[in-house]
Amino acid sequence: QFALLDLGKSLGSYGLSWKSDKLEPIVVASATQNTVWIGVEQQLAAISLKTGQILVRLPFCSYIVQILSLPEVTAVLAEEEVVLFNPGGSIRFSDNLPDQGVEMSAMGDNIAIALLEGETLQINHQTGYFKSPVSVLG
Repeated sequence: QFALLDLGKSLGSYGLSWKSDKLEPIVVASATQNTVWIGVEQQLAAISLKTGQILVRLPFCSYIVQILSLPEVTAVLAEEEVVLFNPGGSIRFSDNLPDQGVEMSAMGDNIAIALLEGETLQINHQTGYFKSPVSVLG
């Protein structure tokens, strides 16, 4: 599969390619609109919307599930790990998950990560501190 990401006349276009015919790229603009984050299969990239510079190019060991952009952090959820990035693209926190991650959402100063077996982890996006898993099955 191939795609072309057009960032306008001043920044140009970026080509993407991936193997799966069932997965589509995840494209998310940062909360401050300064960066575009792109995840497809096991590859992540972040491009500055001011300069066109590639800020992040990072392979993952498992498939990227979701990218969540908050004002002070961008969270990338892969099936087996979560990575938090600072606005400039440096890694703030990275850790493996105890179960397959399926979804995440913002909850105040925390990010809730839903796991396949029904538990939810909460991670403080400032410190990277995990709270104990919470079962949502009753």
